[in-house]
Amino acid sequence: MSDEPLESPVDRKEFLRRTGALGVAGAAALGFPLLESRAADAAPLRPLRDVIAAGGGATVKIGHIDSFSGVYAAAAASQHHGMELAVAQAAKKNNRVKFELIKGDDASVPGTGSTETKRLIAQEKCDVITGGLSSAVGLAVSALCEEQGVLFVAVGTHDTNITGPKANRVTFRQTCSNAMLANAVGPELLKHGKRWYFITADYAFGNDAHDRLAKILKAHGGAEIANDRHQLGQTDYSSYMTKARNTDADVLVFCNYGPDTINSTKAAIGLGLNKKMTFGGILCGNDVAVGMPVDDLVGSLWGYVWGPEAGGSAMQLYNELKPGVSEVDWRQYVGYEAVKNIIDRIMHAGTTDAEKLVEAFENYHYDPSKAGAAYFRKCDHQAIQETYAGMIVPKNKRRNPNEYFTIASRVGGEFAAEACSNPDSEAATKIITSQKIPTRENYTPVKV
Repeated sequence: MSDEPLESPVDRKEFLRRTGALGVAGAAALGFPLLESRAADAAPLRPLRDVIAAGGGATVKIGHIDSFSGVYAAAAASQHHGMELAVAQAAKKNNRVKFELIKGDDASVPGTGSTETKRLIAQEKCDVITGGLSSAVGLAVSALCEEQGVLFVAVGTHDTNITGPKANRVTFRQTCSNAMLANAVGPELLKHGKRWYFITADYAFGNDAHDRLAKILKAHGGAEIANDRHQLGQTDYSSYMTKARNTDADVLVFCNYGPDTINSTKAAIGLGLNKKMTFGGILCGNDVAVGMPVDDLVGSLWGYVWGPEAGGSAMQLYNELKPGVSEVDWRQYVGYEAVKNIIDRIMHAGTTDAEKLVEAFENYHYDPSKAGAAYFRKCDHQAIQETYAGMIVPKNKRRNPNEYFTIASRVGGEFAAEACSNPDSEAATKIITSQKIPTRENYTPVKV
């Protein structure tokens, strides 16, 4: 329970929030449910505010900034579902600390993400920030949290720069970077040919994905036939696929995600490219494959973060994530892992002070519900974990109708992320060790 004095700089409302003076019983008496909803606000739409109580003592607010509207809305909802499970499990384990999830919608726009993150920090008084789908938004939020002195755990942002040349001391990444995904799927794609045609979303994630895969291709004597860039949210890919069809490329590589991957694979199938090329890409999962022409994509290979066959406690977590969703996907997984680790590190540090939390995260080893252990590497703040190439399988080999992938190959976390001496991690180390986290204005860390 918090022991901050009444004469601290927070107002009475904030003091009551932090000490949990209202409590679960008091909230129930006033008619407030444990899962609180409020109407969406002006554009960009502010998502529903979720409050899940984990006791009656100190209260910790976790701000979830994500793309709850726009092209990545479904994936953001998946990440939030995993976070809710982590908070609900925390509620069963302790009776003295409350954790609240509060949403902010970035609409996949960096400027909007920064504005909403400021709201979560200044108005909602969130103690830590997590989330992110768009890498461009993730980079903007990371920089803002460094400026504000607030811990940020990036959940589903894959641009390698976030734990590389654009790292920040307060930022950790839960999911695999593009470099890790490329090191897993790249060697598998090479088995099907060395003449690659790239379709790339023209923003941070897509361009970084292209660069990482092209580097592997060229290192093995391959040739890049073309790299067609498209805008985020593009719907018509016919011109790109017509160009690709008229080449001698043997692999068609998708460096995009979400609706972009759905629409571009549909266009490629429509022109019969699957009959002359192997398909694959930097990243995919059930949340995207459900909209893809999967029966025509059997055997295609994709960067893959997690699935029920990952080993360890993966199957147990898979079953725990099932209630309330049509299919389990790795977006739910990374949301769960991020908030589970945030809660664990706050309880370990005994405070929400950003510097103390950074120290608690660095070199923290945890169970990732995969075959091997995982940890947050001190040199670059990347979660080092087993990484996969996933293959889309035919109907008769699926665990259930909505489980489209099997793990085709797996690489260890250290191999996927490469040593701390690699250029990206070296750049991150220089930044992380030189930055001094500023004191957050008008804020008293919660003690738990």
